[in-house]
Amino acid sequence: MRRIRKLIRQFARAARRGRRAEWRISALVDEYFALPSRWDGRGRKSDELDAVARTLRHLNRATKWQHRQGLDPNVRQAAKALVRTACHGQVPFDELMKHAKALCGRVNKSGKVRNARQPIEGCEPLQQELPMLFSVERLHTVEQLAKAGRGLGNCAKDNDYGLHDKLRQRDSDFYLVRRGTEPEAMFEVDLETCEITEFLGKENADVELPLCVLTALLRRLRLNGDHVEACLQQGAASIFVTGLKDMAEPDWCCRKLMVWRTPGQLVIKEGRRPGGWSSFEWDGEDWVASTASNRRRLDSLMTRQPTVAVLAHRAMQSSRKR
Repeated sequence: MRRIRKLIRQFARAARRGRRAEWRISALVDEYFALPSRWDGRGRKSDELDAVARTLRHLNRATKWQHRQGLDPNVRQAAKALVRTACHGQVPFDELMKHAKALCGRVNKSGKVRNARQPIEGCEPLQQELPMLFSVERLHTVEQLAKAGRGLGNCAKDNDYGLHDKLRQRDSDFYLVRRGTEPEAMFEVDLETCEITEFLGKENADVELPLCVLTALLRRLRLNGDHVEACLQQGAASIFVTGLKDMAEPDWCCRKLMVWRTPGQLVIKEGRRPGGWSSFEWDGEDWVASTASNRRRLDSLMTRQPTVAVLAHRAMQSSRKR
């Protein structure tokens, strides 16, 4: 009971209500322990003592919460009411327990909301206008990310998949694409590689943005979209966006097959219809397809088309010279 008496004295001093408040709360605690069910063979039950001490710590915090700037005004008012109620000693202690626990939950929630509104350090606001009334915006607070997730109905609405943590820890950036004021899609960028790792529309549906919009988006943000279907399968390959190659001038073309070569990379288009794009990069040992590639391996194509094998060899050789 010694720690409980100490917490009561601390509260009375912090609340500035004098000895009367200390006596009243002490009386409430004694009344609380008057029930035989709160005793065992060694005296007052340890879990009951812990519960009382926890409530008294909440009451001590409430004396600070009622004046804390930046805290929700309604929460500050609730803290002030709790301090006043405790000092008057007219409510049983088990009722104070309920009110103190509820207030602590509200303070924690208010703190989370306040933190979610704080700009993430190193994540500057950015907005770019795109063709056809589209725009793209970097989400620089957790609140913005959650709001965008709710608007699109995807997993960014909460932190169940750790997306909020990725933003806080600066593992990823998140962007919202709008047409006018209507949200159309959201994408995640790996900050280590500057690659788009996920591109989702409403309710996690596939994204179908015009090619000119995608190209402008990737060019202005200097991103690689070859790893997501929304970009690569529309033909917005990184080599075209960066200006390394012209889509209208493939290095080799045969019927429905077109190939573009750059040091360490091959981009392939198969068929005349949308889709059918593949992007391969030389990792020092083998050709690795990007996540969104239509073709997973290059071996069979090089066997059927020797020219592709020649282009791949030249791309591999030039990557070693860089």
